[in-house]
Amino acid sequence: MGAEITPVDPQRFDRSSPSAVLRLDGHPQPVIDWRTCPSAPLAWIPLRELLLGLVHTPALLLPLAAALGLALAWWWQLPRVGTAALALLLPLALSAIYSPAATTLLSSWLESQLPLASLPGPGAPVVVLLGRGDAIAAATSTAAAAQLRRDPSLSAYVSGDARSTAERLVQLGVAPSRIAGDSCARTTWENATLTAAWLGQHHPGAPVLLITDPWQLPRAARAFARQGLQVQPLAAEPQLSAPERNRLALRETAGTLLYRLQGRM
Repeated sequence: MGAEITPVDPQRFDRSSPSAVLRLDGHPQPVIDWRTCPSAPLAWIPLRELLLGLVHTPALLLPLAAALGLALAWWWQLPRVGTAALALLLPLALSAIYSPAATTLLSSWLESQLPLASLPGPGAPVVVLLGRGDAIAAATSTAAAAQLRRDPSLSAYVSGDARSTAERLVQLGVAPSRIAGDSCARTTWENATLTAAWLGQHHPGAPVLLITDPWQLPRAARAFARQGLQVQPLAAEPQLSAPERNRLALRETAGTLLYRLQGRM
């Protein structure tokens, strides 16, 4: 999420071939085709995380809302009763965003933004997983491995995550030769653009079976579709606590609205 306005250069990929590992019989052992990039953090990401941290911390946000209420009351020259009411009601109303009901409503709205799945293309789809941290990676890699074991013609691409996610696919029974990925993408938009660049080289015209958590999936699916890709979205439900689910619902609601303003959906 965030103001992802930095143009993406597909040349950021380190295109060096993966080093071969020899088996005991002297033949090359299949390895994961993994790409890394030079460290190039986006300057606005720390600010984004600071603002999100504020929104996700009621102990900080609600006193600020009360202070804002007092400032507005002073500006509008309200009487004492109006000042007290505004300073009390503003944080009280804002606190509703942390409720289970808010999580449900925001999650339902995000689900409504999910585009219809593209009609199956002529070739086998490439299973694409998006980097979202360990808890979500556990769910997406499990869902991806099930698809890959079911259809041996499929291959997988892990976008913007740690190599350990690709290695987990191997642990779940997927051959390393069927897996590629990168740790280069820093945003959802870069997930889409860098994956599209890789697909253009290795699987031109292939549809994408896009797997991520239910909250990111609508925004990600539309970002991938903006690259001219045929997208078949698949949600993987991670094991998260209620506060973690609320955090993702808030974060992705803001990200989806921002992508709408940027014309990326």
